[in-house]
Amino acid sequence: MESTLDKFGAEPLQLTLMVLIPLAIIFVVLVVLFLKLGKKNLLVFNNQDGKVEISRNAIQEIVQRTCEQFVEVGKARSDIRKIKSLIHIKVRLKLRVKTRLQDISNELQRKITHAIRHDLGIENLGEVNVIVEGFLAEPRPKA
Repeated sequence: MESTLDKFGAEPLQLTLMVLIPLAIIFVVLVVLFLKLGKKNLLVFNNQDGKVEISRNAIQEIVQRTCEQFVEVGKARSDIRKIKSLIHIKVRLKLRVKTRLQDISNELQRKITHAIRHDLGIENLGEVNVIVEGFLAEPRPKA
């Protein structure tokens, strides 16, 4: 009859640790890589003196300030992705009720595109997509 040792000559606790420790190390490495890749600056262009990059936070600030110009927008946040050589922006927002979705989204996309492409001179701007995640209620009138 076999003892508490398995066919590898290790007790179940040792075998479990031999599996869990490498998995934990791999998980930590993947998380660190994911965080570093997510924070990487975006290359805007190269010139004869070097390269010009912009941080994702800088683009998010521009998008946030642009959204704040609209009274119809209650809350907004953005996700920045670089696919191939284009910078794509996804704007997630909550609108106030009684807002014409098409009008506000068109104007918001136009202003964000203008702020990034024309004001900053970033030509590799891809899509600016607007995602409405909800609506904010109108404040109740005070009696």
